[in-house]
Amino acid sequence: MGTLSSKLRIGEKVGLSFGFVGLLFLAVIWQYHATLQRSLADYQGLLDVYEARKSHMLAIESSMLEARSAEKNFRLNRDEADAALVADRVARVQERAAALAEIDDEAAQVAKSVSASIQTYQERFQAVAEAWRIKGLDHNSGLQGAFRDTVHELEDRAAHFKVSSLYLQLLQIRRREKDLGLRRDAEYRENVFGLVEQFKAELDASGLTPDVKASLGKEIDTYRQTFIDYSRTVLAQEDIRGGTGPFRQAAHRIEAILQAQYVPDMERNILQLRRREKDYLLRDDKQYVEMAQRELQRITAQVDAAAIADQHKAELKDLIANYDRDFLALVEQNDRIDRLSADMQQAVEEISLLVNKNVDEANRLMAETAASITETSNADAQAMLWVVLLATLLGVAFAVVITLRITQPLGRMTDLLTRLAVEEPTERVAAIPGSRDEVNIMAEAVNEMADLKARMMAWWKASMEEAQAERDLTQEGPTKPAAAEQALAAAKQARGEQLAAMGGEIRGHTQGIVDAAGRLSATALSKSAQDGVRSIDHAGKAVLAILDVIAAGEPPQKAVAE
Repeated sequence: MGTLSSKLRIGEKVGLSFGFVGLLFLAVIWQYHATLQRSLADYQGLLDVYEARKSHMLAIESSMLEARSAEKNFRLNRDEADAALVADRVARVQERAAALAEIDDEAAQVAKSVSASIQTYQERFQAVAEAWRIKGLDHNSGLQGAFRDTVHELEDRAAHFKVSSLYLQLLQIRRREKDLGLRRDAEYRENVFGLVEQFKAELDASGLTPDVKASLGKEIDTYRQTFIDYSRTVLAQEDIRGGTGPFRQAAHRIEAILQAQYVPDMERNILQLRRREKDYLLRDDKQYVEMAQRELQRITAQVDAAAIADQHKAELKDLIANYDRDFLALVEQNDRIDRLSADMQQAVEEISLLVNKNVDEANRLMAETAASITETSNADAQAMLWVVLLATLLGVAFAVVITLRITQPLGRMTDLLTRLAVEEPTERVAAIPGSRDEVNIMAEAVNEMADLKARMMAWWKASMEEAQAERDLTQEGPTKPAAAEQALAAAKQARGEQLAAMGGEIRGHTQGIVDAAGRLSATALSKSAQDGVRSIDHAGKAVLAILDVIAAGEPPQKAVAE
């Protein structure tokens, strides 16, 4: 680590340190951006999948409710515009199902089920609408119009036969009463009131006993009073509970009084048939079909037993057969409508079940995904905090390390320079050769200064010792004591060793110059620069050669000393 650090300048170290810390902060920013993008992608997935699925399913449910509303209006009003509205809403459901199928494979399976169910619903509704057209969208069309026209003709023919006027009048009242409940038209209420007044007029003109007249008068008044309340309920479009009430009981009592006085005839039976017919149309109860069948049998039997011409009998029986055929065909269409309605209801329930299930599932998955996104975001936030803390700590650590690597060597150099002024220290500041670090270069310079001073001091001391030894030897005279001679030889020996050491240092520095010149010559330099490098290389090699010659020609130190 120290060697690597020595290859860098102080500015480079600071730049690299701040660059590394900056990279950490960039990593924090990247992590934040990635977390934000992931959260946005997750929430976009919520919108694109679960929320879209929920939206389409709710739109399907809304269109289905509108289709059901239009269907009910068609059943109530038999208006072709309502049938067209049903078809339009079904088309919307199909469009929503197609859009749902594009979300994912699971939604495609749900859309397939919805499409199948709505297709079943549409087919059944079209069949119901067609059945109503066959049956008759109003009382003048279809089968209703057919058997109505037939029975009107039958009534016209039966009017030629003698019929009890009071009983006929009562049946007319009941007929208009049921017309009011079936069609809810104020015209029929006024018809009832007019027929009641005619009944009272005919009652007054009849030859009945006073007691019977009184009973019938009382009951017809009761009927009129209770019918007023009933008609008010009918015209207010409220529930009439199948057209029952006190007026009905009053009519039954009047009928019982009349039956006790007269034998029913054909015209009364025809009106009774119309009554059962309207009971069935009003209440959709099969028991009235059976009653109508019995009335038809009774009329047929009455026609067979009558003393009228065979041609009239045949005509009447043909009308009765036509009425029976058309009325039973209408009943069959009602049964068909009931079966189709059950299939439609099942299809609607399947769609409703799919909608509720998928909306609940979408809500659950949205909640789970939102919780997962929150958990992941919290974990990423904690990770970012740790990275920021790490970046801060590393920044501080790098700052401390760089500062210590500058201040500690400077302190050691300051101490060495201070001691150099007053003494000759032997220790040196730690330095790595070839370093580019400015502090390390300063340390090498201080060490070189200390070495230079030590060499100068050693050379000076050796020179002074040699000079002293020569003076001592001169002063002793020709006798030259051995001690003086030995001191002089030691001084020369020391100077020779110093010269040899300095020669070695010169050789080392020169060799470094030659090596550097060799490295420079291998790089791409200009011609003038190459010439300069070659000159330096030749000069260095020449110095090395001279040093070799000096080293080879220098006599041994002992010989010199002797």
